[in-house]
Amino acid sequence: MSEAAEPLTTLDGRQLTAKGSATRNRIIETATDLFATEGYASVTIREVATRSGVTTGAIYATFRGKAELLVEAVRASIAVDLNEIPDELWQRPLPEIDAHQFTTGDQPRRERLRTLLLEAAVAARTDDGVREQLQWLLTDRLDEWTGSHRQWQDDAGVDPELDMRALTALLMCVELGVGVLAAVGIEEPSPQQTAVLVERMLQSLVPSRRRRARTEDRT
Repeated sequence: MSEAAEPLTTLDGRQLTAKGSATRNRIIETATDLFATEGYASVTIREVATRSGVTTGAIYATFRGKAELLVEAVRASIAVDLNEIPDELWQRPLPEIDAHQFTTGDQPRRERLRTLLLEAAVAARTDDGVREQLQWLLTDRLDEWTGSHRQWQDDAGVDPELDMRALTALLMCVELGVGVLAAVGIEEPSPQQTAVLVERMLQSLVPSRRRRARTEDRT
């Protein structure tokens, strides 16, 4: 489980009120929609402010600029994606949890997340602010997910020689790759087939005796 989030503050260190937090969330949601539909490069802070019903000053009081706003949009979208995982699924083996996340690939929220990640990746090539903040965010997510896979590696008796960070990065690449295919108009694999392939790939790493024991437990 993640540690409790620290209180949100303005750039000058003042803690946000409930109203201020609601305004911040509204700004992020507006920016998310704009970045996903119009592209990061073409969106301005003024446009985000107008659509959010606030001044540009209100945005700059909480965010350092468009780069930070983009990263916060990605962060919020990842959080929403994780919150959609059913509570009972967290008790299942990790391959099933991983597979479930790919079953939602055709849902609007997942498509929006992929679009945001692509926009952020493109922006990171030329914007140092985006690159540094996105690197921190995705590294943190990669580390957390890798930790879960290492725990599964120990519990399931997976070959300790296998690098779980490499496996985790591979799964992230699958997610991003599907977004690239969709962006250029190539039909991406169905979410159901992707989920099946991911689960079977992971299950194949579990020693056969462990797989048989788990199958017997279910029956």
